[in-house]
Amino acid sequence: MTTSVPKLSAGARDVSLWVRLLDCHNRMLVEMRRRLDGQITLPRFDLLASLEHEDGQTLAALSRRLLVTAGNLTGLVDRAERDGMVVRRADPNDRRLSRVFLTRKGRELLSELVPMHATHVGELLSVLDPAERREMRRLLGKLRQSLATIQNARPETRNGTKE
Repeated sequence: MTTSVPKLSAGARDVSLWVRLLDCHNRMLVEMRRRLDGQITLPRFDLLASLEHEDGQTLAALSRRLLVTAGNLTGLVDRAERDGMVVRRADPNDRRLSRVFLTRKGRELLSELVPMHATHVGELLSVLDPAERREMRRLLGKLRQSLATIQNARPETRNGTKE
């Protein structure tokens, strides 16, 4: 006896895809936290990696990039500064702003962790063959570009972020 699986509507398929993306993202984060445990927290790794990508960001820019509240970011930067990973400096053009920079110690830690992180990510994605990875990257890039276009077309809100 066979049971039939009801067909999903287009909307239900889209929601199912959304849920799968979120579930995969969450599962990868859990696994990355486990693998980095004892070496660095994932939020600190993200902070340092973001600064490696673009050093000297403002706290507001880091908050937007890392998708964390200003309060959480301040604590994260405070602890990283206390541990010698980053340093805050006043913006030379606007002394009301401070910019966050990697220190030598932060760069050295990243130089150890980035290859390890890349290996971990590769292991988590190893269920996909190289062609599937390329196709997934292409499709996610297409989606990201579309979302960026939508977001850039929206007016800014009072706090400087997009609605």
